[in-house]
Amino acid sequence: MDNYYDTVIEKGLVCSFEPDMLDVRNIGIRNGKIVSLTKDPLRGKKTIRAYGKIVTPGFVDFHSHVDGRTFSAECLVRQGATTTMGGERNLQGNVIRQIEENGFLINHGFYISHSFTLRQAAGIEDPYRAATKSEIKTMVSVADQFLKQGAFGLHFGLEFVPGTSAEEIFALADMAKRRNKIVIMHLRKDGIMALDALDEAINVARKTGVRMHILHLHYMSGFGNLMQETIDRIDEANSSGCDITVDTGMYTAFPSCAGASILDSGWTKKYKEGTQISDLMVSSGIFSGTRCNQQMLDFLRAEFPNTLVIGFTFEEKAIRQILHKDYTFVSTNAADGPHYNKVGHPETAGAYPRLLRKYVRETGFISLQDALRKITILPARRFGIPDKGNIAPGYDADIVIIDFDKIYDRADFVNTGDPNAPPEGIDHVLINGCHVVSEGKITNETNAGRLLTSV
Repeated sequence: MDNYYDTVIEKGLVCSFEPDMLDVRNIGIRNGKIVSLTKDPLRGKKTIRAYGKIVTPGFVDFHSHVDGRTFSAECLVRQGATTTMGGERNLQGNVIRQIEENGFLINHGFYISHSFTLRQAAGIEDPYRAATKSEIKTMVSVADQFLKQGAFGLHFGLEFVPGTSAEEIFALADMAKRRNKIVIMHLRKDGIMALDALDEAINVARKTGVRMHILHLHYMSGFGNLMQETIDRIDEANSSGCDITVDTGMYTAFPSCAGASILDSGWTKKYKEGTQISDLMVSSGIFSGTRCNQQMLDFLRAEFPNTLVIGFTFEEKAIRQILHKDYTFVSTNAADGPHYNKVGHPETAGAYPRLLRKYVRETGFISLQDALRKITILPARRFGIPDKGNIAPGYDADIVIIDFDKIYDRADFVNTGDPNAPPEGIDHVLINGCHVVSEGKITNETNAGRLLTSV
């Protein structure tokens, strides 16, 4: 029957885009797609009553390190993420095949990473060494194959691979431009050197014409006057013809592995005056919850370099400065570093609820629709993720139902709480029409997501 659906979402306050709408509607879902959006009554095999709740497109997590890990995906879906993108650090063919064949808890796409996958494919083990011309040729060839086969873009993690040369960047960015794929860049330096690193990124965008996205800007220049100077340079670049977007997270403390080059000798001098070793907190392993001293940090870097540490170095005002820009999205950076029960950064479980609670409901800093736009349709369009990010007939039925009056991020840092505590107020999550979260709990629909590819 044409008017009978697999699932009906009844009388929710629906937020959709193109055109913008925030109004009470009924949604009819069939075969994983939104088929009807109407004020008329609908009938379905299953009805979810959304009276008084906000019904929004599923959140598009375009920057994470989930990479097929179920526990990390569980944390994401409970905070409303229905799609995630990975591959920035780790690209495993068997994980991609498994998702393609069996599905996954949430939709999952991948980038191809220069700084890890491509350099490894070219046989480069030393992150402080530049690639040779022959190695660059190999990287370009491998990246080209991945982009042709469905990778969504090309990722540069320059701060983790200090030896990366301009020749490497330009050769790969030129190839991405030819393939009409986006370049995602973690700047070469953060803190007081972030502006020079930003100029490098802008130069690449300007000379190659490639679309560029700069990752977690609040973790790069988020203190003092740096963020405003950063914004001014991006504004000028875009006004002169560049195509640059950025993202911010919702927390002022950055995650890193103890052995990362970010924490090389002298790292405290990069940040605001008074930054010291004790601003690092160990967040995994035997010292979890302990503030670092130099002896402890040296030990971890030498013996346990993959230990998660979190640096409390940035300022909340920087998030507010960048959040209101039209070219800014909100990311989770989920599961960066070790991530498992009681271990991790609260952004993996709390980023989106924190946005909606702190910056929309409590302070009114941005409107509900503007906040939702930054985590739904804007990233879906920017990264070329088809049929995602909107509630309209023909779109995938990736949907989140929110009790806005109750939305609250309960995740916290390991010394004061559980970094993976699920939020309050995310009542229901549907992925491709499957009811994955019901009343805040994950259901048995554990393979509702699918492998996403870029064509």
